[in-house]
Amino acid sequence: MDLDIIMKGKKLSENEQEILNYLINHVEELDGVSLRALAQRLFTSPAAIVRLAQKLEFSGYLELFYYLKNQFRPSNQRVSAIIDFTIDTQKIQPSITEMKEIYAQNKDKFITIYATGFSSILADYLHKKLLVNGIKTLFVNATDSSGIINNNADNISMLICISKSGETQKVIEKMTFCQEQNIPNILFTGNLNSRAEELAAISFEVEDERPLDSQNIKYNSFFGKLLLLLEYCVQEFVTKV
Repeated sequence: MDLDIIMKGKKLSENEQEILNYLINHVEELDGVSLRALAQRLFTSPAAIVRLAQKLEFSGYLELFYYLKNQFRPSNQRVSAIIDFTIDTQKIQPSITEMKEIYAQNKDKFITIYATGFSSILADYLHKKLLVNGIKTLFVNATDSSGIINNNADNISMLICISKSGETQKVIEKMTFCQEQNIPNILFTGNLNSRAEELAAISFEVEDERPLDSQNIKYNSFFGKLLLLLEYCVQEFVTKV
């Protein structure tokens, strides 16, 4: 289990370390166990467990518990590679139509795509897919200068962002800037209850079964399903544009 992401820069007391060790070693047995019952097992108080969770930057015990549960998987446990994924074409068609209308009114401008981390791999794919279909597209990621977007606002027809969590700070910053410039934000995300969704004119959601796995360590079908959704969106987008 990789705990670096939550332990970095944190100094735990002996009692807090004992609580965390117990949670790690018994996480599969704690489903349905109340905070009070857990505290009794550990001969500590519910408040002490909550303080530990908050020290590790979780909102409370439950968020810490589900993080540990998502991180834990026995080494001999098989992972099913079968993905049951159906695109609700009727639901997303109005959004694609709206994107086509924005593009039709701004064909001389660039569709700009922004993402960071693993999402940038999919963003680059989308960028190339649109380019080979003759769509003027610009791809920007976290390593590029912010001036690429900030100094070319007049040449951007829409900003397409990909953020699994919908809370990526750099994505929020780019979307906020574009909203202030009256540039429509298009969002592909696994979390519609996010700051990014609030900034988006159009949102596409892909189910994310591991929302707390921010490092993308474990098996997750999110990016695979997102790729299929992007393929469909491009197909529909370039049809009679």
